[in-house]
Amino acid sequence: MKSNFEQIVFDKLNESENLYSPLVIESIIKEPDLSTNRNNFRPDGLLKVSYSGVTLQLMIEIKSRTAPKYVLNAISVLEQLSKLSELNNYIPTILVPYLSENIINILESKNMCGLDLNGNYYIKNKNIIAIRLDKKNEYKEKATIRNVYSKNSSVVGRFLLNQNKAYSKVSEIYEGIKKLNGEITLSTVSKVLNSLEEDLVLSKEKKSMQLLQPGKLLESLQKNYSPPSPLKILRLKLPEFRNEKEKVLNEYFSNNWIFAGESCADVYSSTPPISMFTVFLKQTDIPKMFIEKYADIRFYNTTLLLLSASDNYVFFARNNNYASKLQTYLELTQLDKREKEIAMDIKKEILDEFKEQ
Repeated sequence: MKSNFEQIVFDKLNESENLYSPLVIESIIKEPDLSTNRNNFRPDGLLKVSYSGVTLQLMIEIKSRTAPKYVLNAISVLEQLSKLSELNNYIPTILVPYLSENIINILESKNMCGLDLNGNYYIKNKNIIAIRLDKKNEYKEKATIRNVYSKNSSVVGRFLLNQNKAYSKVSEIYEGIKKLNGEITLSTVSKVLNSLEEDLVLSKEKKSMQLLQPGKLLESLQKNYSPPSPLKILRLKLPEFRNEKEKVLNEYFSNNWIFAGESCADVYSSTPPISMFTVFLKQTDIPKMFIEKYADIRFYNTTLLLLSASDNYVFFARNNNYASKLQTYLELTQLDKREKEIAMDIKKEILDEFKEQ
């Protein structure tokens, strides 16, 4: 698989000498022979580029995947190659389909350089700084799951943040998710875990799976959080106190509802109780009697959002009739300054679970 991608790379480089314009490709050597080469240990290629009288010699390690796991693997290879005397004057450079912001951050932290197949480049050394990152990505990877940090796929990450624990089997995580009302298949759990490993969020070693970077996982869930898209919105005038609202909602909807995270701030932090509530309701028929009795668009104190199955992630790890602590955090980060401050307190509580004992 890698050799096929390597051929695509070298075909592209040979056909497009202006790919990295204004840098000019002067020469390309594929899999160079080295006198110091042992066990076929050599770079994927040597690339000579020039600009305004300055010539740069790059040794390149090619990766067809852009996940951090593969980028760091390429960097490790380049670090070893840099120790070979024949390559002392070559700049270690990874070549990937696309130089994403995430990859650039890794390259910066490791003092490495990078190229992609779109014509973007990030080269920094003592002789020159050459950066171009405005070319669009025409080599998008085919992902089995579009975004493992969003919607119903996010329940895997949410589950891992629920408890600081190592797991021996994918099925153990799957069963744990099901117990917390997560609606997901075993195969999807497996695919999400693989993606989390590639992102260096999860460690999978010696039949043990455990979070490596809970903070990074929580940040990814927050950045990719999508509020539910309700099928229907009802404005209701329910009893004033929360416990009385619960009685009414339980009477009509059993356990198919929760107070949304934005209405649970006082449950997980020391903040005053609210007067306006938001309720999530799983897709169901809303009795006509309920609407006639409680609908009130002028004096409402509760907003009910009827959700489809695609939004069931908000119910994951529910706390009786309340959204989970994590769901509450995610919702509060989408709101105003005061709510964001409360969210930071809840975030600390979530991550404190993963501090070394």
